[in-house]
Amino acid sequence: MRFTFWNWTLALCCPVLVGALLLPLRASISPTDVAMLQLLWLVYLAQRSGYKPALLSTLMAVLVVNWCFVPPYYTLAVHDASFVISFFVMAFFGVMVSYWADQAKARRQRVRHLRRQAQKAAVQARLEQQKAMLLRSLSHDLRTPLATIMGASSMLADDELPLSPQQRQQQAQNIYQQSLLLSQHFEKVLELSKTQLTDSLSISSFSSDDLVAAALARRGEDLTALAAQLQLSGAIALTGDMELLEILLANLLENAWKYGQTPFVLQFELLNQSYQLTLSNAVAVRTQQADSGYNLGLAICQSIARLHKGQFEFQLDGEQAVAQLEWPR
Repeated sequence: MRFTFWNWTLALCCPVLVGALLLPLRASISPTDVAMLQLLWLVYLAQRSGYKPALLSTLMAVLVVNWCFVPPYYTLAVHDASFVISFFVMAFFGVMVSYWADQAKARRQRVRHLRRQAQKAAVQARLEQQKAMLLRSLSHDLRTPLATIMGASSMLADDELPLSPQQRQQQAQNIYQQSLLLSQHFEKVLELSKTQLTDSLSISSFSSDDLVAAALARRGEDLTALAAQLQLSGAIALTGDMELLEILLANLLENAWKYGQTPFVLQFELLNQSYQLTLSNAVAVRTQQADSGYNLGLAICQSIARLHKGQFEFQLDGEQAVAQLEWPR
């Protein structure tokens, strides 16, 4: 804590105030008792304001005890050697308490600094991991569609290459399909970028049914068939950033549809202190060969969960895949 004017004022005035409050009891208490009561204030001040104000307050407390409670009163003369020892002990204790408090404060600051450094390192490591994953995803998911598009377009552009109408139609269809894959992948990259660049949430209230409808509509025709097979359970009112939660659910539904199989069960629950979203589906064989777009979707979910100060878990075993998000109410 900084040595403000208020801290210095307390250091000077409070020993005088304590002495003034105890002055009517001077006949029934000893100077040693007064010194002990002054030390209680010194311990508090050392913890609150640090080393230097506590030292000043220690000196002031010694003067107040000597002036008001040691005969002859209202002088700094000391006729009893035992009082000198008491003053010395009081001053020594006040100095040591101030020093210990200052050292403890320095240790707390070092601990806080180390904790902040560790948090920064963890955030940096997570960002590096996400960057590496994004680069792997881009190199994997862009290379194959681009190669297919380049090959098909070069065939269509080559007048010397004899192609039947069916072959030309097939190559045009390949270009279209691979372009859709590129568009879907860029959509995921943009969603991940949005979660990384968002500092604050736009909190609102909405129903779980509205969230499901928005998530299905976000992927359009890709999830039309899933909408008819999705088993919904537990319609409740939710609070959160609807757009980000919509992105999260859209990725979960897309992964379940692409790499899983029926039954697809989506459940919402209202717990004591949190909301819970659970999506489960049977595991298809092709899930084991899920591409990096699958992992990118899970990374988006984890990022959105962190923004909501919640937890996201995904469990995949031989027969069942379960994705679960829990975030505070």
